[in-house]
Amino acid sequence: MTKRPQTEKGFTLVELAIVLVIVGLLIAGILKGQELITNSQITSTISQIEGLGGAVNTFKQKYGAYPGDMSNADTRLINCAANPCNNGDGDSIIDVQVGAINAITNESAYFFNHLRAAELITSFDGTAFAQFGAAFPGASIGGGYMVGDTRAAGAPTGFAAAEMRPGPYLVLTGQIAAVTANTGILTPSQGARIDRTIDDGQTSSGAVISQNTANACRTGAGDDDYAEDDQDNACVIAYRLPK
Repeated sequence: MTKRPQTEKGFTLVELAIVLVIVGLLIAGILKGQELITNSQITSTISQIEGLGGAVNTFKQKYGAYPGDMSNADTRLINCAANPCNNGDGDSIIDVQVGAINAITNESAYFFNHLRAAELITSFDGTAFAQFGAAFPGASIGGGYMVGDTRAAGAPTGFAAAEMRPGPYLVLTGQIAAVTANTGILTPSQGARIDRTIDDGQTSSGAVISQNTANACRTGAGDDDYAEDDQDNACVIAYRLPK
């Protein structure tokens, strides 16, 4: 028979407990850090949305025209002479419906690039690619921004026309695509936080409107409440810009 050396001891219950406590603290710290990062991204996204509204007002006051729709942008704005920065038609409407896909060859892309050429917004480079960070600005939370106008031809895509006021809307989404149930970037809880900060916290009223696709943002189609307990859905919201 052999005798096991005294150096081959296992962990004691106290040592195992200490290790488990340390692991638990590390996990809690990681989760808290992720929460802080998300909170910071939401706060920054809210600032971007409000900043875009302010940039529109400044552009109108400075140039007497609406960004994207400005008919002589090629002569009044630096380096604005080709898609995605070109002349609009001057009818005071962004000629793309809310929630419809934006393109580099129409007033949706011109809108953002007029503001960029006027040095009023950043977060994208203005190159002729239908991508966030290129022809369209990205959002701090992820995804980016499209734009549309309820006065354009047709009906909104993914939104209820009856819930929206006439005029242009900024659309916070996850893809440069027509708004559907799976194109969002926000969870319903994040959408609700942005809505409560900027507006009234209701999905179907005020300056911030959520997509009307059942269960994408809402507890049900046409409901006023965000489905904040559902963390798996991809939510799109629209913010009414000054017209």
